Amino acid sequence: MEEKEYRSLLWKLIDDKRREKIKKFYDLLASGKEFYYDPIQDKLYADLNLTLTDKHLAMTMLEYLNREIAEKAKKIMSHTESSKRSRVISVAKLVKGITINELQEASEKAAEDVNIAEYIVEDLKNLKPTRLVIFTDTPRETADIFKEKKINPVYNSSGEFTYITVHATELEQKDGILTGNITYIPDELERHNIRTLDQLAFLKKHLELIS
Repeated sequence: MEEKEYRSLLWKLIDDKRREKIKKFYDLLASGKEFYYDPIQDKLYADLNLTLTDKHLAMTMLEYLNREIAEKAKKIMSHTESSKRSRVISVAKLVKGITINELQEASEKAAEDVNIAEYIVEDLKNLKPTRLVIFTDTPRETADIFKEKKINPVYNSSGEFTYITVHATELEQKDGILTGNITYIPDELERHNIRTLDQLAFLKKHLELIS
């Protein structure tokens, strides 16, 4: 099958509903929101903080954890001359000695305080992509609690459950205590690689279309 025929076939897979999603998510991307929509797979990749949330989830969690730490973290994150990755690593050092239980307790409170951004609520309900993939610099514990408390009820409001994938920052811990180090950050390169691998897996699965 020639490339032109292949493209034509793929376009036929994109129905009116997906065309509506393409327009909506493109408009959001153009407005500065961190979204990437793959219409062939009907998969939406979205950053968490201030894209899906009405407040910064990680900073809200830190305020409940320790206000002094939160103030220091805000100053670090405001230094935009440094890379986002290096700033996240510096913030992680501030929570050295904090227990996982303390982190989870602060995360529970933050999840109650923060909501899904109003502008995207109806789109998650009515334009529900087949898959939702979330990227965030927020710690995994905090992101997962927010996903279960706030995003799942909206995204799966139709009653047809679809699993949400979250790629979040992994904080190193030993015996239930944070070491101040990070074992994984879904930075821009990692996000690009994940999207690329997803697309390759999809194309491999549908290889018969071009054979």
